[in-house]
Amino acid sequence: MTLRSRIISLITVFIALIAYNVTLLYTFSNFDVNFYIKVISMILNLPIIAFTLAGVIGNYQQCLRWVISISVLLAFASICYYVVLKYNLVSKFDSTEKVEAFLSKYGAYAGIIFIVVQFLQVTIVPLPAAVTTLAGVALFGFWPTFFYSVIGMMIGSMLAFYLGRKFGVKLIIWLFGKNAYNKYVKFTQGKDKVVLTLMFLFPFFPDDLLCIVAGITDMKYWQFFVIMLITRPLNILIMEGALKGFTSIPLTGYGIPIWIAIIAVALVAVVLAFKYSGKLESALMKLFDKISSKIKRRETIKIESNYSKSKSCYDKDNIVK
Repeated sequence: MTLRSRIISLITVFIALIAYNVTLLYTFSNFDVNFYIKVISMILNLPIIAFTLAGVIGNYQQCLRWVISISVLLAFASICYYVVLKYNLVSKFDSTEKVEAFLSKYGAYAGIIFIVVQFLQVTIVPLPAAVTTLAGVALFGFWPTFFYSVIGMMIGSMLAFYLGRKFGVKLIIWLFGKNAYNKYVKFTQGKDKVVLTLMFLFPFFPDDLLCIVAGITDMKYWQFFVIMLITRPLNILIMEGALKGFTSIPLTGYGIPIWIAIIAVALVAVVLAFKYSGKLESALMKLFDKISSKIKRRETIKIESNYSKSKSCYDKDNIVK
């Protein structure tokens, strides 16, 4: 790196740290924040400063890129943390009843607002899909919630995939290098579709992050759209039908081992799908070929049957004398 590049990197980290610390100090002075969170937040400055100086003095390009990314991310996270505390966003949307009360304010436009909420849930706002979906069922009913959710989540998923394809690939290459990215693509090639499809079906994995990860792979837009078209409706139906049972499991006491078991089963299924993704994909393709061949055979039999019942122009009985 040139001296100018190192100075620019140093200034970027310096500005990001100023924004991070000023936002945190303002947050700590206005809100009741846990003591340990305050201490950890302040201590994070030390390794960032140390690695920045090491990168500038030793001219370590990769180190500086990592420090810039982390410092900018911390600044952004501190601003988001302040906004969440200021507007009390967590407590406003932490239950089905509160989301339902929020949507009911908009009357006839509640359906459109719900689509926007489901769109934001997949892209920007970290709202639990279970909470928003159950609130929709309580307010609109089963099928309207299903269609609203499919519309909002499909649009949000495609946008998140686009962001992953547009910026995620560049960020990965910038942080790890072109060779590391090519190795990652080669490693996931042929496995991404099966594994991601399975992960999208489980409600335990972060949807927005999965969509961005899908954009980083070599998956095409139409392939991702087909996966979303299959998994999103199924996922919503599973949530609408089964989440009432899941929500009855507490997060304390006897509910903890149950949740651990459920998540463990989901993780094992994903690991097995990744390991045997090639066999699964070939099995699915064979099944698809069998189904399509049976459909074609039925069409052929139907055409032949119709043709045999009709009189051909070459039949002697059909010749005009």
